[in-house]
Amino acid sequence: MSNFQNELRNDDGYENVVIIAVGQTNISSFNNSFTSNSDLPLVMDQYPALPIRAQFSPYGLHKQIVILGYEGEFLGNITLNSGLSAGAKSYIRNIIEENYQEESLLGDVNGDTLINVQDIVIIVNLVLSAGYDTAADMNSDGITNVLDIVQIVNMILN
Repeated sequence: MSNFQNELRNDDGYENVVIIAVGQTNISSFNNSFTSNSDLPLVMDQYPALPIRAQFSPYGLHKQIVILGYEGEFLGNITLNSGLSAGAKSYIRNIIEENYQEESLLGDVNGDTLINVQDIVIIVNLVLSAGYDTAADMNSDGITNVLDIVQIVNMILN
């Protein structure tokens, strides 16, 4: 999980995602290997009552990841039987994207919160390379083309 947390931070730009390992107190050797070589905090769930697991019932079962939002609200869960597969990573990323979409300013292609000539240059390069960016698609037609450039130029001039 630690590597995946680093992927979320470094590759996807999600700096505030925290993954916490929850282990049972009666199997400490598992807990040590579960978080070895990791920056993950390990929370011990007291066996046999398992109060942390009980808080997430019916989702906090063995081998499950429970995904919570900033306010502690339930967002989703997934069972991991044999490690963190590509499908599991994709599911977790989708949960994050669905619940924490960044607000973007249409026309602000470089994300500096300004619409200016720098954005036009980027869009021209997108058009020349047949690329696409939702922030550059000013008329929401699913393509980046000269019409989008004209709209941004008009925004800047007005």
